[in-house]
Amino acid sequence: MKNRLTIKLVRAFLLTIMLILVICGIKFKRQLDVNLYIKAAHFSYPGVTKIQSTFTQDEPYRHNKPEGIVIHETTTTTPARKEAETFLKNWRKREAYVHAFVDQDAVVQIHTPTRAVWGAGRPANRRYIQVELCEGRNFNEFARSVNNDAIYVAYLLHKYQLKPSWAQPTQKNWTLNKKKSAKQDVMDGKSGGLGTIWSHHQVTHYLGNTTHTDPDGYFAKYGYSMQQFYQLICWHYDNQR
Repeated sequence: MKNRLTIKLVRAFLLTIMLILVICGIKFKRQLDVNLYIKAAHFSYPGVTKIQSTFTQDEPYRHNKPEGIVIHETTTTTPARKEAETFLKNWRKREAYVHAFVDQDAVVQIHTPTRAVWGAGRPANRRYIQVELCEGRNFNEFARSVNNDAIYVAYLLHKYQLKPSWAQPTQKNWTLNKKKSAKQDVMDGKSGGLGTIWSHHQVTHYLGNTTHTDPDGYFAKYGYSMQQFYQLICWHYDNQR
């Protein structure tokens, strides 16, 4: 009992110090481990808010169920609810649509993940759920938002009986020419690429039909990486069992 109490007090002390540094505006983004901060903070999860979809051109996944999730980033600090409402109105002009938006306060789902939408080019669209992460205005909002995103992604993995696995080409030792050939295979409907957790950047690199590199640049602002986000997803996935 004493050991548990001591651990709780240490966690509370460390979190207090972190929050003080954030509030004071000290720029320590690259020094602070985001995942450790999240685990110490014990952030509450807002749950999923569902909005009626306006997308009329969805389609089945290539195997009639999602094979994983693509992580996107909006490049703006617009709240998830407002981003979702804008998407609902303007998807025809943008020729794009995703399944959900996530920020530090909300997870807003605008289309059922059981149907494919237009989020990351046709190869990825026919395979993966598309989730947009809205930018936070400071370190604390960033941490809360990626935590909400990771919890939601872990939930989707469980829902569709998928296990977390890192995106990669079918063969790790492929040459550049073989990778180009694999992209063409994907366009022709053949298999290519493995894994259930993808960044939009990884879709560009391994599957093609898109040129986006998010969320890598945004993550880097806070000394974070897609690999660390993947580890956070795995942590929540294990805790949701």
